[in-house]
Amino acid sequence: MKNIGIKDVARRANTSVATVSRVLNKRGYISDEMYKKVYSAMDELDYHPNQIARSLFLHRTYYVGLIIPDVSHPFFSQLSKEIELAFNSRGYKLMLCDTIGETDREREYLGMLRENKVDGIIIGSHLLETDDYLKANLPIVSIDMDFGPEIINISSNHKKGGEIAAETLIENGCKNVVQIMGNRKVKTTSHRRHEVFQHVMEENNCNCITLELESREFSTDAYRNIANRLFCSEVKIDGVFAVDTIAARVIQAAHERGINIPGELKIIGYDGTDIADLTYPKLTTIQQSYRDISNSIVETLCAIIDGESPNARNVYHDVTLIKGGTTL
Repeated sequence: MKNIGIKDVARRANTSVATVSRVLNKRGYISDEMYKKVYSAMDELDYHPNQIARSLFLHRTYYVGLIIPDVSHPFFSQLSKEIELAFNSRGYKLMLCDTIGETDREREYLGMLRENKVDGIIIGSHLLETDDYLKANLPIVSIDMDFGPEIINISSNHKKGGEIAAETLIENGCKNVVQIMGNRKVKTTSHRRHEVFQHVMEENNCNCITLELESREFSTDAYRNIANRLFCSEVKIDGVFAVDTIAARVIQAAHERGINIPGELKIIGYDGTDIADLTYPKLTTIQQSYRDISNSIVETLCAIIDGESPNARNVYHDVTLIKGGTTL
């Protein structure tokens, strides 16, 4: 059987080899009609470009790596989906690396991405030091981590998120609240929302207790245990602030104890994942804009890959309060 080449595609599409090459490499202006003619010819001939040759010619692989701590966590699952879709529309393929919260796995993945000559890396798991990432000598964008001026950070406006959560519980008349946060060993800018939350509560003469997860894992058992701990204190709490996955466990623990929500206990989640729609009552939550964050990550990383200098070192995206039945 004859090997189909780019010349055959050009002949079938009734155009030049140079035009087919521009279509495949997405370079220069090409009309929608020409795109359709070239891809139609490729389908008819069952032509598949030689990716290795293309990579050598363009000095790119059109692969990017995404390192996250747990793909099963709704936040990272939803974010990964949006990032993959955004990269796919630009002709890139995504290599998903799940560290499961282990430092050694993150280091191994970082090495693997370098060996596979990816064009860039997105860091969503922050278990290594800044120098470890810089040694990769690749374009890098971070999610929720300030590594310094060398690495662009994309995140939500967590300061605003913490303020909204605190103000909402205060408006609901809460005086004794608990906030549950991730392990402080993970140096993420998302902790900022808890610092602000506590500050606002204390400014308004409200008692605020902060519980910290003991491990870096996003485990169901850890969430269940910390939710049960809320109701072991002598202080009767009337408000809770936590990510959606933990907030859902708090709702379950409250139901088991006959605690009325939102009559006796108000709960605010954070992230705005699908879990917020599945609880009863429906969870009031601070929603992050997954699509805006993902598009910003992709646009920034692609700009760096193209040799451009991004305008800002830190990019923050707005958050929105989604009212449910766990607050008044």
